Amino acid sequence: MQDFNSYANGSGPAGKGNDNLSDMINSLAGKYNGASEAELMRAIVKEAEKGKRNGTLSNADIDRFAAMLSPMLDDKKRAYLKKIVAELKKI
Repeated sequence: MQDFNSYANGSGPAGKGNDNLSDMINSLAGKYNGASEAELMRAIVKEAEKGKRNGTLSNADIDRFAAMLSPMLDDKKRAYLKKIVAELKKI
């Protein structure tokens, strides 16, 4: 994965904005092929934490990323995402 901020800002691998969400997902899937869902979530959260700590990721960036991801999740996973977003915003 490139940096989380590039995805949150909608400028993922091909730099085409939010319309390129499927490319971002394919990139993540390729990099973490064979990884569990938990491993993928840990990687995303780790990258987000790094961005928050070094000042390259804002709460608005996190909200944009969550808004892109949320429609693809079921209710349980959407609630988990909401919890993660709240925790990241505290950093």
